[in-house]
Amino acid sequence: MVAYLRLLPVLGLLLADGAHVAAQGSHGIANGKEDWTKGESNFIPGAYIVEFEDGHGEASLFSDLQRRGLAATKRLNLNYTLFKGASFQLNAVDLDPHFASSRIASVPSVKQVWPVQRYKRPANTTLSPISSNSSHLRDLSSLSRRETSGNDTYAVHAQVQVDKLHAEGITGKGIRISILDTGVDFNHPALGGCFGKGCVVSYGRDMVGDDYDGSNTPVPGPEPFSTCDGHGTHVTGIIGALPNPMRFVGAAPGATIGMYRVFGCSGDVGADVAISAVNQAFEDGADIITLSLGGASGWTEDSFSVAVSRIVSAGVVCTVANGNSGSAGLFLAGTPANGKGVTAVSSVESTLTPFLGTGAFVSTDNSTANQTLFVYTPGAFAFPSNITLQVWPVTPDVTTDSTYGACSPLSDKAPADLSDKVVLVKYDSACGSWTEVSNLQKNNATYFMFWYDSPGNPWSIGATSASGLGMTGYSQGVQWLDELSSGKDLWFTFVESSSSTKAGVFVPNAINPNYIDTFTSWGPTWQADVNPSITTPGGTILSTWPLPSGGYYIDTGTSMATPIMAAIYALIMQARGIRDPKALLNLVSSTALQLPFYDGTNLYPNELAPVAQQGAGLAQAYKAAHATTLLNVPNIAFNDTDNFVKKTSFTIKNTGKRSVTYTIGQTPALTMYTYGNGDSHFPAPFPNPIAEGASAKLSFSHSKITVPAGKSADITVTATPPQGLNASAIPVYSGYVTVNGTNGDGLVIPYLGVVGSLAKLPVLDPDFNYMIHYNVYSTVPAADNTTYIVPYPISTAAQPIDPPPDYPAPIIQIDAGTPLLRADLTAVGNTADKVNTTKVLGVDVVGSLAGFPLAYTSRSYFVTAFTGMTQEGTIVPEGSYKFLIRALKIYGDVNNPKDYESMLTQTFNIQYNTTAIA
Repeated sequence: MVAYLRLLPVLGLLLADGAHVAAQGSHGIANGKEDWTKGESNFIPGAYIVEFEDGHGEASLFSDLQRRGLAATKRLNLNYTLFKGASFQLNAVDLDPHFASSRIASVPSVKQVWPVQRYKRPANTTLSPISSNSSHLRDLSSLSRRETSGNDTYAVHAQVQVDKLHAEGITGKGIRISILDTGVDFNHPALGGCFGKGCVVSYGRDMVGDDYDGSNTPVPGPEPFSTCDGHGTHVTGIIGALPNPMRFVGAAPGATIGMYRVFGCSGDVGADVAISAVNQAFEDGADIITLSLGGASGWTEDSFSVAVSRIVSAGVVCTVANGNSGSAGLFLAGTPANGKGVTAVSSVESTLTPFLGTGAFVSTDNSTANQTLFVYTPGAFAFPSNITLQVWPVTPDVTTDSTYGACSPLSDKAPADLSDKVVLVKYDSACGSWTEVSNLQKNNATYFMFWYDSPGNPWSIGATSASGLGMTGYSQGVQWLDELSSGKDLWFTFVESSSSTKAGVFVPNAINPNYIDTFTSWGPTWQADVNPSITTPGGTILSTWPLPSGGYYIDTGTSMATPIMAAIYALIMQARGIRDPKALLNLVSSTALQLPFYDGTNLYPNELAPVAQQGAGLAQAYKAAHATTLLNVPNIAFNDTDNFVKKTSFTIKNTGKRSVTYTIGQTPALTMYTYGNGDSHFPAPFPNPIAEGASAKLSFSHSKITVPAGKSADITVTATPPQGLNASAIPVYSGYVTVNGTNGDGLVIPYLGVVGSLAKLPVLDPDFNYMIHYNVYSTVPAADNTTYIVPYPISTAAQPIDPPPDYPAPIIQIDAGTPLLRADLTAVGNTADKVNTTKVLGVDVVGSLAGFPLAYTSRSYFVTAFTGMTQEGTIVPEGSYKFLIRALKIYGDVNNPKDYESMLTQTFNIQYNTTAIA
């Protein structure tokens, strides 16, 4: 099965995407999109997770299954304090998977049952065993020691006040943080170079082994070591890195860290392995469990969300990345980030941009006494070693086209001889470095330092000839231009020409400092719960990386924001001496800093970003650690119009030594329309249309109240949703209840609501649910009664033969989340007399399309080849068929056919050009 993209690809920088689909669509399959990449279902056919009834266990389960004709093979034993169950593979897939679930649920030993999902591994983090030489790490110390200027404060920590707690000696000491990820290179010197007691990574397990891919049998090992994927090593360094040549430390360097490896060297992770790992972390005494895996969902009922929520209820904080599908707009909350009580983390950009590259030095006085380290990527011609050159910038006043680049020759205002200067020039993709160098050489330039005019890491560039050629990043180029325009002179010193002499620096972010990252996934959930919970820095983060692949790396995503939040919790736990997840979430939520909205191009400095994007706002660790006013709720959900919560309440507790008078008010955030641009079916992509000036009106039982020391007071909140809005476009409104005390505490409670009916949202797209030709790579509908001649099926997967068979395939697009999505094969005409059918929701069906039905699915779309074999393994006879597509509406009853939207595809005929193999 494949999901397809309507407009934009998923950013996919973290594990926290793609829970239900091979790729999460950002705007469906419309607008002429006619290409896709083949993939497979994220549910493992015939694989189930069950939780046992009290007093039952594995032995009774398999005997009970056998008696009901459901012979099965064991996958995993899930025997834990909070989750007693097992996963298994049915030896024969039932005619109807939903019916199979019902049959399994009826087994006396079974309390609950779920199909086994696969969660996607992080994108682009799988490494070759040796992808670069790490011997340069020994050179970093000498380069760093030469730098005599700059501030040692790590910007990421300053953004969330971690630096202030470090200054007080708060490091997370005594707190156990367990990480579920891809494993860790614990041989890294910044991670202690060891595993076990006294090491940075002191406990944990390899739950799967190198060869595990998400569907095969895991082979556990005692140590969570891995260098074939860098994600887990990066996350570990964010929490616990020791002082290192890159001049950053972990946010909770005193914490005790455990790693539970849940990914092999390729592929994904099954929900049963993820459930096993998170429960093992709980059994091993974790105070905090952090994980950056899952996928776009918006539902709290899937098995992994249930397991994680249960752990939170048992007293362990769980921080989970909310996802990187921000380009797709509202209602893409991640799972298990959308679990009850879970801290779902969004991402903000760092105020300083890190760069990794070859080290060199810049000074303002051509001396070695006041040099600052910078990094660049060498080009085709290396700079000579031990050479110092003055910098000359290309600016609009010396170019014939008034730019910072050299796509055109320089004007007569430029020096005729630049042979002894390093020319600082913008890389212009319109003409490229070869043309720019050629134009600059007309002024005898021989040394060139390009800067890139967009975000991203610099790369190695080329030219016909040069005495020195390199590229640095945008923020670094802007910083130098500012200094030069202020009248300063700059001098570059190149110490070592070898590109293996690596270093890292931090430069003021000239693009989006402390702006909410546009990739961060938006809530709310499909049942209008507040999501995400909180925001921390996850954009452009430097951390540790496996030694064979360079030792350090800059990565981006809510995967990076999530371990920062876990570390913040560890610091607050140490500072306040508490462990309760609810109290801790209340603290970080109430003390957060609300950020303005950024649409990727423009900052709205006077408009707060919606709660559905930033949650409570940017975490402020010091405020949370020292607040004396406590609120008893982390947020308020007013739900949709059908289920509107008009009145609710919260409690203010004054734990200080004096009476405090509190003023109660509200600060609205932007209201966003879910739908826009005339499309009333598929949600609009980011940035969503803004409902200008629209906000809810809140009234309070007290606008001002005095609370004596050690006492509490209840405040009733009455809400009136914004008026005059287009309810069919599903506006999502939000903002913050403000609680300002005379003791200096300024606290907030984020609130969120929906105008319109979620239960009435159209689910099945009216234009994109029909049959096509699978291998034509086109969304053009097949003609009614098309005959497909295909090989006799050997599986539900398309056969990889040349030329590829002309398989029939339904396009299935859903424009809203659904608790259950079905794709059932129905027989047409005389074919109905030749096939066995089962009545499902009042309709006789032959079987299900491979990978279906799908439970708790987010908006997305699928194209799946029908080979002639159903999901249940039945090979249908030649004849005429249709697919019946049915989607259960939000809040619908799964057993009531009237609660489903239904669409029939056009008729298609299937014939086999080969026969069954004897």
